[in-house]
Amino acid sequence: MNMDAGRKYIKDKGFDVSEDFVESLSNIDILTGIKIARFIDEKVDAVDINSLVSTVLGGVVIDNDDEPITFALEIIKDEETNIILSDIKMVSMDEYLDLINLNKKSNGITRGKDTEVLSK
Repeated sequence: MNMDAGRKYIKDKGFDVSEDFVESLSNIDILTGIKIARFIDEKVDAVDINSLVSTVLGGVVIDNDDEPITFALEIIKDEETNIILSDIKMVSMDEYLDLINLNKKSNGITRGKDTEVLSK
């Protein structure tokens, strides 16, 4: 994904991004990146405010070959409703399913909350 286009899209939506997030996003093809950006747009507001820990959202989007692309998105949302996209990692389907199954707090990170499929 073109790093400048991805960064501009995310900044225009009002999110702050870390270098780790930008670097990881730059390794994703552009069409998948756009679908992930839509997922972020639709789901990140549902994250509870908590400035002490990050929240990890499991997500899946469907690529143009109708194959699922699973990922974990790390978000920090503070009392002022600033949203920081701190990291994104591609994960296996098993890891994604673990995020769903671990729908509880563990080691200061909320896992599995608000996981959903976003297709075209």
